[in-house]
Amino acid sequence: MDSIIDFLNQHKTLIFYIFLGVSLILTRIPLIGKYFRLVNTMIHEAGHAFMTLIVSGEVISVNLFADTSGTTVTKAKNKFLQFLIAFAGYPASSITGFLFIMMLSKGYNLYILFILTSIALLLMVLSIRNGYGLFWAGTFSLINLLLLYFNVPLWIYIASAFYSLIVLCDSVISTVILFVLSIKTPNKAGDASNLQKFTKVPAVIWSILFMGIAGFMAYNAVVHYFPSFTQLLN
Repeated sequence: MDSIIDFLNQHKTLIFYIFLGVSLILTRIPLIGKYFRLVNTMIHEAGHAFMTLIVSGEVISVNLFADTSGTTVTKAKNKFLQFLIAFAGYPASSITGFLFIMMLSKGYNLYILFILTSIALLLMVLSIRNGYGLFWAGTFSLINLLLLYFNVPLWIYIASAFYSLIVLCDSVISTVILFVLSIKTPNKAGDASNLQKFTKVPAVIWSILFMGIAGFMAYNAVVHYFPSFTQLLN
């Protein structure tokens, strides 16, 4: 066991790319994949909730569902504030994915777990209202609190790399799915449909904008903060 741990400690770049593949494959597997994809859903819904608080609105409820979807019910004083709230979700995921990869490259692994656990606990205590959402936030927080309590650097790196790559990858994939939905069923394309109602700009335009933001942030994360392939040979 010690030899395995020593090997993994010496090959964190290999771990990173293994988990990049795992985050792309495992998250598409039913049940367990959907469980972990909710990390990105949580960030997305937290983006709506935090923007609501920034504009002095009211967060009525946040719901996280087993199919990886989520909803945030809010109140705001006018349509412009409602527009800001509706817009915030996808960029929040894209920016968070970029920031987590940057933090991971600088060794701030504990901070990634702390941020995710804090968001889950805050939403669970203040906003989440459905049963599955409470179950997910509670178990997700428990996993991370145990990792933080035992404070084993290798396992903290593995968990933070896994979560960061899930958020980064799913922030891009979710906008592609939104783009397809905005073409096939523009009135049922989530945030893009809501933005269409507020602005009269077609949902597909908003989905393209979200894809552009997600692609830009992911590109910069890859170019600036992904470990070099040459490190795999060391």
